[in-house]
Amino acid sequence: MTTIHLVYPHKPLARTPDAIGFNLAKGLSERGYKVVLYNLYNSKHLKFKPSKNDILLGHPRWEINSTFNDLIQLIGWKRIIVIHPFCPADLESYAHLFKYCTLADRFIAITGKYWAKAIKDTAFFAWTDKFLQLDLAIDRKNFPRIKKNFNPPGKRKFIFIGNHTHYKNVGFLNKIAGMMKNIEFHRIGPYSKKFPNLIQHGAHEVNSIYAKKLIKDMDYMITMSNRDANPTTILESSAMGLIALCPRGSGYEEDGGVFNISGLNIHEAIDYINYLNDAKSTLLEQKRKDMTNLLDQYYCWPRFVDQVIREVESKVRFNYKIKMSWSLICIYFVYFFKGRKSPWKIKLKNFFRKKNNH
Repeated sequence: MTTIHLVYPHKPLARTPDAIGFNLAKGLSERGYKVVLYNLYNSKHLKFKPSKNDILLGHPRWEINSTFNDLIQLIGWKRIIVIHPFCPADLESYAHLFKYCTLADRFIAITGKYWAKAIKDTAFFAWTDKFLQLDLAIDRKNFPRIKKNFNPPGKRKFIFIGNHTHYKNVGFLNKIAGMMKNIEFHRIGPYSKKFPNLIQHGAHEVNSIYAKKLIKDMDYMITMSNRDANPTTILESSAMGLIALCPRGSGYEEDGGVFNISGLNIHEAIDYINYLNDAKSTLLEQKRKDMTNLLDQYYCWPRFVDQVIREVESKVRFNYKIKMSWSLICIYFVYFFKGRKSPWKIKLKNFFRKKNNH
């Protein structure tokens, strides 16, 4: 029997990242695989020698003392597969994957189709042969439709759901809101004084009572990121009845059930928001119908698990060395010296922490 050693958060929760690990483990077990589960920093099962029936599948971390880093150094794996969210335009966030994707047989990138096409124009272009694009999934039962009827044209309401990390481009949305005082722009996410033009509600789970009551009064879920893998909040809010609005750099394109907006040109973005604010409800109903079909047939866990299993069962072994190029030198440099959790930064932080304790 093939044993899958799965390194991924896996609590029985509706939202990612745990929903990914939980549904993967469930789906693999139902297909007859033995699944050994690991947390991202849990090394209690590491004293063993992998056999020809052992496959390593999981999520690497920046930190050296992480589970996947420990497991990948064991000799004898039948197959090594990295599965990880990925946006090739965000070098700083994903440079740490250099080591793991070099050693792996396959890199399953949880990202949108847009990035699968765009990778050739990024520093990660040399990874194309090992790269497999995988769209996210949700279980619609966990996000029932609560938005029934849209607000009248001219009175539509927009909401952004998410944090304000560097790649979310929340500042751009805040500028838009400041220039469009006639429209309400709300935000569910940690409070920040940086965004005074957004109506901020604080951090809430999207399926919480508070969030549901708020979403029921909204029309559009808007995110302005130009370099996001494929945010789950787009699928979750769409399942709940909102219409998603995002740049192509958020991973989703118009044939993926969303409206695309510019995340760079503020005047184009404002024009499009005005257009959607005044649009007939029939246009919104059709877009919601299209997305509902995709949620049922494509953005679902059976399809997600099927794609992973095809890679698990593949007999293709990729060359363990990715050809060195200027782009990989760049990635390697960012990983060691510039990345937000690079080994050198961690070492320096620990050094000064020890000095301060003496």
